[in-house]
Amino acid sequence: MTAVVIVLVVVLAAGVVALLALNPVIARKSQEAVDQCRAELGGADQVRVLDSRAVGFASDPEEAGGLRGQGCLGASATELVFVTTAGHKMLRIPRSAITKVDTSGDPRSEAKATVIVTFTHPQHGEATASWRVPDPRPWLVELGYDWGPEGPPALSANESS
Repeated sequence: MTAVVIVLVVVLAAGVVALLALNPVIARKSQEAVDQCRAELGGADQVRVLDSRAVGFASDPEEAGGLRGQGCLGASATELVFVTTAGHKMLRIPRSAITKVDTSGDPRSEAKATVIVTFTHPQHGEATASWRVPDPRPWLVELGYDWGPEGPPALSANESS
């Protein structure tokens, strides 16, 4: 029994050391994805909303170019861009191609939820792409979600930028 505990402690300690060693690498990759996303949108002054903690859930159909994984999601007046942290793969959707915006959760809630974008793909027709973001409200406001007669919720200054 003591041997099992010792082995578990050693494995746990090795895991902690590995996480500490990889943390700067992960932070650098994440910052590179943010920098690339900003550049693709035309620079920081063109970015309307950006989240470095978005998680992509691919697209339907898969051939429409949606990406899976952690990354940076950003929007300008003309484009929606997602850049993955690992590999810096990119998906670009012109804002003019977006036909519908929806969410998996309560659109008025700050809770983490999925933002679902329906768009017209040049080769595959109607397609959807989705991302989980920490707070969907700024994305829904920016991308033109239909809030109904009540209109969108008021966002604080730091949420709207």
